[in-house]
Amino acid sequence: MPEAHQSFSDEKGWDPEYYLKQAEKAGQNTYDFIQKLMHSNPVIHQSYAGCAGLMRLLKAYGAARMEAACKRALTGHRFKYTVIKNILDNNMDMVEETEQKEYRTPLHQNVRGAEAYKTN
Repeated sequence: MPEAHQSFSDEKGWDPEYYLKQAEKAGQNTYDFIQKLMHSNPVIHQSYAGCAGLMRLLKAYGAARMEAACKRALTGHRFKYTVIKNILDNNMDMVEETEQKEYRTPLHQNVRGAEAYKTN
């Protein structure tokens, strides 16, 4: 990184420990999301802008909503600032999670099992 960029980064306080410490104050889900965001970029410095954005969202929406949004986002496969912003903007963090039921065909005489397909 060029010297001017390094001084700007140092001046802003952009380093992994800073963001992880701030995220830890909000909760474990926020910490985990920021950690995954940092690891999703080939160069960690590329994730600092997203982390700064998440810190602004944390101030604007509060720790409880940020935790709920990060919990929801951790179930996905994209770890970006826009994912959390969209969840918070659309109030998806307030939607209660419904337990997904597993549906199975009940056993009865009309259902053939593996034995019906065995060849002799």
